Amino acid sequence: MNYSMFSWFGYFMPFEERIKIIAGAGFDEAMISWEDEFEPWPLKKEEFPEIVRKNGLGITNIHAPFIGYSDIWTASRTEIKPKLTEFIGFIKDCQDFEIPAMVMHTNDLDEFTPDLDKGLAFFSELADAAEKYGVDLAVENVSRQHLLDFLLEQINAPRFGMCYDSSHDFLEEQNRGRILKKHKHRIKALHLSDNDFKEDRHWIPGEGSIPLDEVLAEILTVPTINTISYEVLANEAWREKEPLDFAVAVKKSLVKK
Repeated sequence: MNYSMFSWFGYFMPFEERIKIIAGAGFDEAMISWEDEFEPWPLKKEEFPEIVRKNGLGITNIHAPFIGYSDIWTASRTEIKPKLTEFIGFIKDCQDFEIPAMVMHTNDLDEFTPDLDKGLAFFSELADAAEKYGVDLAVENVSRQHLLDFLLEQINAPRFGMCYDSSHDFLEEQNRGRILKKHKHRIKALHLSDNDFKEDRHWIPGEGSIPLDEVLAEILTVPTINTISYEVLANEAWREKEPLDFAVAVKKSLVKK
């Protein structure tokens, strides 16, 4: 089993320093956000892959930017076309940089009334692009999990699936573990972390209330899963300690002896 950690984990430092921390903690891979970094350490996203690999890590996936996901379900075909083109471009980037998967959201947190036909049309075209470019497309279980459930029921393309996020899943009592059990064989990416059932904390597993041993046991019944990935954020107490200590604690949190 390989282990991966998201490149942003709550400490303000240059991208390469964060990657060195992940490598130094014993991880095999890193997940990266596919958008430029700005001041005080500007860096173009196209430079990320080389930096990750020269530090001895593989790249698990990229995470597409947060750019108005709810529009997917409400905007007209003409209005949404530029966003569709942009997301297809991100998938093509994965092929160009030899990155196996892209993670994206279904929607934003704001209130809106989804048009299921519009959402299905958008994600179906992305699924087609994923097949064309040989890239897995992993849609994350954020709020309104019924929308992801709908997409997984309607789109059966081999490369279209779910990014399972444990912190998101356990925020609402009616969701806890349900989408995991129902669609675990569609998992294309993982964001494992913990919370207190109150807010999306993204704590280290074991620091909150999520039964992550049970979650992991469910995940490991899927033979195609070969990377355990953490999307965690250092809280205020951790940020007073060394980032390497934080990353080491993440690496050890779900490793089975």
